[in-house]
Amino acid sequence: MQRIRDEKDILVKDKSYVKFERLLSKAESEGRLDGHFKCLTCGMRYCAKYEAESCCKILP
Repeated sequence: MQRIRDEKDILVKDKSYVKFERLLSKAESEGRLDGHFKCLTCGMRYCAKYEAESCCKILP
């Protein structure tokens, strides 16, 4: 939210970023936001332990 400089009592909603909202809802539905298992490197959350372990796995 931003304030208009001329009128201090009016708030203007920031523009919506559709791609961000879509990616956020996809991550939430896949369990990457509130999952029980966390990647130890980047902190991304997953519903399955094997997904969290293989998230930032370094391949030789």
